[in-house]
Formats: sequence, C-alpha cells, structure tokens
Amino acid sequence: MTELGWANGQLWLRGTLPAGAATDGQVVLRHLGGWDIAAVRPDFDGGSFSALVPVGAMEVFGTRQPLRDGQWEVTLSTAAGPLDTGPVTVDRRRVSIGRKVYRCGAAPDGPGLRLVVGPALGLTERGRIRRRLLRDIYYRLQRLLPVRDEIMLSSFHGKQCGDNPRGIADELRRRSDSRKNIWAINDWSVPVPEGAAAVLIGTRAYFAALARSRYLVYNDHVPLPYRKRRGQRHVQTWHGTPLKRIGYDIGEPAMASGRRYLGYMAADVAQWDMLLSPNPFSTPIMRQAFGFAGEICETGYPRDDALVAAAAQADPATAVRQRLGLPPGKRVAMYVPTWRDNQHDASGRYLLDFRLDLAAASRRLGAEWVLLIRGHHLMAGGMPAETAGGFALDVTGYPDIGDLLLVTDVLITDYSSVMFDFAPTGRPMLFFTYDLEQYRDQIRGFYFDFEADAPGPLLATSDEVVAALAGIDSVAARYQQAAAAFAARFCPLDDGKAAARACDRIFGS
Repeated sequence: MTELGWANGQLWLRGTLPAGAATDGQVVLRHLGGWDIAAVRPDFDGGSFSALVPVGAMEVFGTRQPLRDGQWEVTLSTAAGPLDTGPVTVDRRRVSIGRKVYRCGAAPDGPGLRLVVGPALGLTERGRIRRRLLRDIYYRLQRLLPVRDEIMLSSFHGKQCGDNPRGIADELRRRSDSRKNIWAINDWSVPVPEGAAAVLIGTRAYFAALARSRYLVYNDHVPLPYRKRRGQRHVQTWHGTPLKRIGYDIGEPAMASGRRYLGYMAADVAQWDMLLSPNPFSTPIMRQAFGFAGEICETGYPRDDALVAAAAQADPATAVRQRLGLPPGKRVAMYVPTWRDNQHDASGRYLLDFRLDLAAASRRLGAEWVLLIRGHHLMAGGMPAETAGGFALDVTGYPDIGDLLLVTDVLITDYSSVMFDFAPTGRPMLFFTYDLEQYRDQIRGFYFDFEADAPGPLLATSDEVVAALAGIDSVAARYQQAAAAFAARFCPLDDGKAAARACDRIFGS
C-alpha cells in the first residue's frame, strides 16, 4: 500500500504488487478489540491495485452499517500472506461520515494500516471533564423536568437491540402502541428496530432519556449514575434460566470485578419494580439470588416467542440462511460457549477458551455440515484463523441470536442458558463440557444435577464432539426422553405468548 485518502464517504487505497504476486487478494479489516472482520475485494491492474472501502456502510450479514468504534487493522492479504505497507502517502484528516469520525494512517507496530473509528460527538460530549459534567450535573438537572410517557430499552449494555426487551418492543408494535421506544446503544453501528429511536450511551440525549422516560426495560444492570425517580417504572427482564449460580449464590465471585459486583448488583436491584421470570423453576432462585423482594412475573421469556412461532411455519429459516450465505442443503450446527469468570485479561475482558479442533471437524464434517460460532457478548475477540476456511462461520456479530437458532439443526454449548431457549424446538443438543468439574465445583456451581438431567451428551474432548455430530441421529434418539423431560420442566411457558403476558403486566392489558 502506497497511498490512501477519502472521497465520497469512502476510504480509498492504492498500492503496488510484488513481481509475481497473485491478484486474488482482499483488503481485510480486523477489529483489534473484538470479533469483527470485514473484507473488500480491490481492483487489480497489472502490478497495482486500488480499493474503495465504504467504512460508513459496510455489508454485514446482508445489511449495511458503519464500522464499529475502535481500532481496525487494515491489510492487503493475498494467497502469499499480507503485504507490507511500505512508505504510504497518508491523508491524515479526521473525516466525518454519518454519525462517526474516521482517521487512517500507517500502523505503528507492523504491516498494514490502522483505522481509528469513533462517534461524532457534540461539543459538550467531548473530553473527560465535559462527559463527567454530563453525568453528574446534566443528568441531575434532567431529573427535575417532567417524566415523559416513553419507553427506554437496553439489551446487554447497549451492545444490541435484542433479547427480552426486543420481544416486548415487538409486541407493543403489534398492538400499535404509540409510545416512543428509545434504545440505549453503545455504538452507532448497532442496528435499531424500524420505527424506534436510539441514544448513544454517555451523550446528552442518553442522559435526558434515562432521566425522563417513564418506563425502563433492561435485561441487565443499569450503569451509574442512574437513580430511579418518582414516576419511573423499572422492569428487569434478565436474560436466562439459571443453570449456573448467579448473584449472591455465587459466593466468592471469581469474575474480574470480584466482590464489587455484589455491591453494584444490590444497588441496582433496589431500584427494580418488576422482574420477569422464564419459568416456575427460576422464580425462587431469582428471588434469593438477587435479594429481590418485589414483584416477579412468571411470563416466560419474550425473546423466545419468535422461535416458538417459527417452529410451526413451513420454512422459517430461508431468509436467515440467505443473509448468512449458508450453502443450500447443508446442515447447521452452532457452537455457543459461555464465558468463564476466571479467564480474563488485565483490563477485565473475558477470554474465549476455544478448544474445538476446526481442522479435524472440517475434514470429517465439511461435506455435510456448516458450523456457526457465536461468542458470548462479554468475551473479547479472537477466533481461530481456520474460521475463514468455509466450514466454520463466526456469527458473533450477528445482531439477534434468535435468528441463528432458527437455522440451527444442532446446538453445541456448555453451560449457557441458550440451552433453555433451544429446548422447545426439540432439536438435538451437545454439551462440550471439557472443564465440567472445575466449573461446577470451583467457578460457579449448578442449581440442579446437570450431569443427570442434561438433554444431550456431556462431551469432554473435541474428538467426542465431532463424533457425536457425525452420528447425531442416533445421539438424538438416545436422548429423546431426556430432552422431552428437560423441555417439560424448564419451558412450560414457551407458547409464543410470553411477550403478550409481559406487556399486560408491565403496561396494563
């Protein structure tokens, strides 16, 4: 790469190729702090190449959205490997495109370029001191203004517009509810539902919505400086049936925040008006684990309504398969590991302990299967390089896991609550529990005898997972009764009407 610049909302790159280099490469953009990878095919002309990178409208699973905030490594990768940057003539401007600002230059520590992406902030939102004033002063002033009959929603601290809050929002839309929906998001690249508004966490608009929305519908804790005020109603949907211990039941937390987590949780729980429970099994556990004395509503989980309803349709997954680019006729397995409390880096980001042998799996299963890999939202990025080979596809960045479950023929997980969401489909599940004893006895512990009641085999090695997937029909037959008993115990409210019940209780019928 020898030259870069900006034109018409796109980053353009030019360069030369070494003698004999293949003209089959891609410009690859890899996020240095997450899972995201994007690619653009350049134009080749003899010994040179050029590329236009639409940084504000990259195609991601069939939709166009801006690159996520953070630092991106930009390289030209060919069959022979990445090419060196060389001396680059750089346009060092900060370029505003949409609601984001971009800057690109030579990487300081290796080949390629470094693209820095961030939000386009207002004057009062820039800088540590001004942001502190927004949080400590502006938010308090907004609390003095009247409450507005609006609904603020948040899913996993703004990383998506999904999960149970999305199920509730979709039900309100079906009811033609006229109240404004405002999603708190942590990045302008997060897709927002049609007809809804969005506020970027930490901005003026966010603190105004946090202070003045009548309803708050969250699936996780609300960050400071939030304090519920008179006239607000705080609904906590939570985000999973508990297999692993949660809240105060953890005992001595091994997570990055340690015992500070319990203090923060207690302050947040004290502001809840209502907690949704997915089933009768979860209700007493949640009351004890969160120390919540308020109203718990056994509604089922709104996020599962779409999956239950789609199961009755003839072919609900066609559109999702097309967005993912899945080959026709191939069966789909999806691996969804949860995070490990004791595996995190110095900054507190949880790490992916990836133990599936993708090369071996591809050799045995590649002709018939596609493997989707969905990392937990708390995990830092770092998928193995083999995911580019066609057999495995990283879908961590796909906005809605519910869509992914639609196309999944076999779920592979460990201790994730996704098993309870998937159970009503009746499709097979495999459990890659390579650290079962440690997780059960030292890290988290379980609320029931998982080894006895699991709706599928517990597998300790990658080879066992591959063998079970290769013989999945016989495995499914062997666990048919266990799977039916599991669904009956944990999914009695998965009838497609959970969101309706939740909305009736939250907003009135």
